[in-house]
Amino acid sequence: MSNEPTKIINRAKDRLKQGHDIRVFNVFELLKPSVIKIVRQSGYNMIKVDAEHMLHDPETLNTFLVMARDNELSPAVTIPTVSRPLVSTLLDAGAQGICLAHAETLDQVEELVKWMKYPPIGERALAPMTNAEYIIDDPLFHCENENKSTLLILKIESRKGVENAESLLSHEWVDAIIFGPGDLAADMGFHGQWEHDEVINAIQKVCNIALKKGKAVEPPSLATNRSEYISQSEAGYQIFGPHRGTEYDLLRKGAQESISYLLPENI
Repeated sequence: MSNEPTKIINRAKDRLKQGHDIRVFNVFELLKPSVIKIVRQSGYNMIKVDAEHMLHDPETLNTFLVMARDNELSPAVTIPTVSRPLVSTLLDAGAQGICLAHAETLDQVEELVKWMKYPPIGERALAPMTNAEYIIDDPLFHCENENKSTLLILKIESRKGVENAESLLSHEWVDAIIFGPGDLAADMGFHGQWEHDEVINAIQKVCNIALKKGKAVEPPSLATNRSEYISQSEAGYQIFGPHRGTEYDLLRKGAQESISYLLPENI
């Protein structure tokens, strides 16, 4: 038996810190073992569970997060608001990242850090749960390790979030930035127009700040082919994958493509 303290590894965060990209898969509803296996087999590094628009059974979510970790996927959870019961419990249940939807203010970020990080950085309470593999053999080592490995992601999806991007991205514990172009477009008066020039320009403004500050960020428009991916990767973007959509979108696309030869062209 090793005398070394148990070290928890967040593979997605390690990749980002090493300058590599991560591929993120977004799940709304299907918290099943098959999803974990297929996502891992398909080359993803992170699986992001939506808890902003979906209500999940706590036991099912806990099990799903454990499965993700055991299959070398870093699990993150998207939350609609910041509170101790929500943030700390999700981390103890196995989440290795918290993604704050509608991130807009520095106060939100500071409160998120408060419940994500152990003292002296924050006020997260210590417990030997899923996050610790059910053992804390060296509390100081564990707290320091967890503080470094948890991934804090901000989701910018409003004009206020864009306007405050400089201060949001200046916070030392912010690791990554993604976008909600649908809500941002609506907030800017362009409902459904995700690719409107003004929406893309607003996202690009945030991207420029993130790249300058060395924060991981996804490109304004997601790559659709190898050439676009290489160009975006060389430009410094590190977050890729269909995480702006849902498993429903991918299931529908695959289902439609599999019988496309049977359908009239106008369907």
